[in-house]
Amino acid sequence: MATFFFHEETLPPDDAGHSTLVRYYYDDIAAEALTRSFRLLSSGARMEFIDNERIPLADLRPDLKVLVRDSLTQRERSDLRLAS
Repeated sequence: MATFFFHEETLPPDDAGHSTLVRYYYDDIAAEALTRSFRLLSSGARMEFIDNERIPLADLRPDLKVLVRDSLTQRERSDLRLAS
């Protein structure tokens, strides 16, 4: 599986005051986004794993689709520079 990190966001705190950190990865073989979610404990120094999720590219939010496209473009340009 060829995956790479492309975005991270922190969601607002829940009723207990814990925020959720979501890291987005792109899987270019399956053409889908993979997420890893963590609960940020109030101490700020600890994270608790919540879940993994697979999201088809077509179902991603528009802003995330732009980030994936930009990351893919940047990777392609980098590969071309290395090849020359």
